[in-house]
Amino acid sequence: MIYSICDFFVEYEPRYSRLRDRSLKYLAEDQSAAPDFSLEITDEDINAHIAKYPMDADLAEYVVAGIKFYNEVILRGAFFLHSAAMAVDGQGFVFTGPCGAGKSTHAGLWRKFFGDKVISVNDDKPAVRIFDGVPYICGTPFSGKFDINSNVRVPLRGISILSQSPDNSIRQVSAAEAMPVLMEQTLRPDSIEKMSALFSMFDEVLSKVPVYKFSCNISKEAVELSYNTMKSQ
Repeated sequence: MIYSICDFFVEYEPRYSRLRDRSLKYLAEDQSAAPDFSLEITDEDINAHIAKYPMDADLAEYVVAGIKFYNEVILRGAFFLHSAAMAVDGQGFVFTGPCGAGKSTHAGLWRKFFGDKVISVNDDKPAVRIFDGVPYICGTPFSGKFDINSNVRVPLRGISILSQSPDNSIRQVSAAEAMPVLMEQTLRPDSIEKMSALFSMFDEVLSKVPVYKFSCNISKEAVELSYNTMKSQ
């Protein structure tokens, strides 16, 4: 089957339900399109992942597919960022940070307060892809346990590094301050060549997209602060 993910034509054949079902919205209309690359997911790949991280084969195939996809796109101008990505009025806004920081919670607040105006691009592993020098945030099928994602791409307007706090505050940070935090929220490539490509993409993204440290509580005021700050840049 041919899937269209981040405007790449990707060929793979899911054998288990999780990967098959979550890939449906990315199914390419033109199944005769030449793939940009193929993902070969073997029994050996699945069993090796299960041996290292015990889980069932259905989940293992899904995880392995995401890793293989990432290692293919890294040399094609794209990378995963562990984050919750939202789109409002055709502009992309990303919330990243360590597990437990509240990314999904804050994204849920955006869905509540913006309603039909907001699109959930991806709630776990959106991809950042650079088109003609412009960073975009893209939906992917690899979206964590809740499968919240959309097959869209929108220009990336801002990135917020999220943390929980009783009070709301936001400040822009330098690229030097943002880089190590963001590097912790992506997968490490499997070669020096791919790591070099990742650093180059981070340099380009950070030269064009503002990054913020955002401390917040669970409130409408937190949504308004993050949105109004990021959209104004």
